[in-house]
Amino acid sequence: MVEVLVAVFPVVAVQQVPGNEIMNIETFFNSEEKELIKQTISKAESHTSAEIVPVVTESSGRYDRAEDLAGCTIAVAALSLLWFGFQGVSFDGDWQNTSTPELAVGLGSTIFTLIAAFVAGVFLANRFWGLRRLFCRRSEMEACLKERAIQAFQMHRVGSTQQATGVLIFISAFERMVYVMGDSSISKQFSNADFEEVKDAIIDGFKDRKYGKGLAEGIQLCGEKLKGYFPRDENDKDELSNDLILWKQKL
Repeated sequence: MVEVLVAVFPVVAVQQVPGNEIMNIETFFNSEEKELIKQTISKAESHTSAEIVPVVTESSGRYDRAEDLAGCTIAVAALSLLWFGFQGVSFDGDWQNTSTPELAVGLGSTIFTLIAAFVAGVFLANRFWGLRRLFCRRSEMEACLKERAIQAFQMHRVGSTQQATGVLIFISAFERMVYVMGDSSISKQFSNADFEEVKDAIIDGFKDRKYGKGLAEGIQLCGEKLKGYFPRDENDKDELSNDLILWKQKL
């Protein structure tokens, strides 16, 4: 199975719901762009027996660990501020200083501050994806992206075409990554490098906030590559939908 993993398009290229930092993939493409993508798929598949399926999702993983790390970081910052700002604790460079600091905040208040700061950090990381991404390892996001792409490949029947010529173009907004996956017949003729132009066209479009145009150009390039090895014959039928799939998941 041929596959291409690429990143990134910048966070500023993501449209958001007004007043809400949680990304909504339904705001990425208007009706004209969706129709452009559909027509581009139809045109590309008119010259090839392969099936091109674009799928866009909001996120490929929950990343609860990243939220916990954000909570811990903010809790430590709050404790430091409390300790050095309100407890009268200072460091004068003398490790032998035995003077007792004046503690203005009790143990109970300190524990409450830690818990409140941790909860606030978790909430903010859940609400603001840019903050959560700071605490996500790239390797973790790539692993989640690949797992979710495989699920999309199976769920949307990309691997069920008669000649095993399905190609999935999977875009995940939170990770800001694109994953191109081809079925077994595709992998026999292409390598990852063959789809570099496809991913570059998509990435360039997202960077310029031209989501529909970028994806359409990627699909067009994909079709041009596929028709050389898998030309359309007279008996070929359109096996999969040509509509853009916006995959909203409950993670």
